[in-house]
Amino acid sequence: MGFMDAIKSLFSPAGGSARRNPRAYIVDAARLVDEKTGRRLAPRDQVQILNALARVAKQENLDLQVVFESDRPLREVDHGGEYNGLKVFYAPDNEQLVAMALKLSRSADGALVSSGVTMESRATEAGIPVLCSSTFRKAFLQGGLPGGGERRDRSNGNGDRDRRRGRDRRRDRNDRGGSGEGNRAPREESQGSGPSESPSASSGTGEAPASPEDNSTVRNLIDLVE
Repeated sequence: MGFMDAIKSLFSPAGGSARRNPRAYIVDAARLVDEKTGRRLAPRDQVQILNALARVAKQENLDLQVVFESDRPLREVDHGGEYNGLKVFYAPDNEQLVAMALKLSRSADGALVSSGVTMESRATEAGIPVLCSSTFRKAFLQGGLPGGGERRDRSNGNGDRDRRRGRDRRRDRNDRGGSGEGNRAPREESQGSGPSESPSASSGTGEAPASPEDNSTVRNLIDLVE
């Protein structure tokens, strides 16, 4: 069974004939990028995901209609316009996005691709089949999302490990007495070390300190006087 056949089976009762064989899919684009929050996409990211979805539509012979939450259309394609075979629509807020996606799904007799809680629940109530964003993404868009998707996450992880290893190697070299400021300090200290100044030099009086014998004589004289 091909992947699209497996997807179609999701829209039919177990062991029964398909109630609907959708060729049209209304795609909540932001949920493909960020499944949990569905945050707004920057114009550059919108164009990137449109290009990725256009390749999917061509390869799988699908009718994809893409919805964005955005205050204004892209320069590349207006509201309701076509972009490389895709129909593209915009809504200024999430409430209007949900209403528009449901309307498009009903009019196209298609399925909805989303993971938004509100959109999923309202689509289910309206009898519209829903395909989870992650299922669609894993099947068609690995590495084709804005930022590179999972591939970018892995590369960033490797980069972080490489940077940590580099810091550890530098720290090890310093601990072993390699190059670094930590090794210069003892040399400077040893170069500056020498015979300590005598008490007479530091006092500036020129008089030598009394010896232990002199101190003993003075104490004896004091005892005799008493």
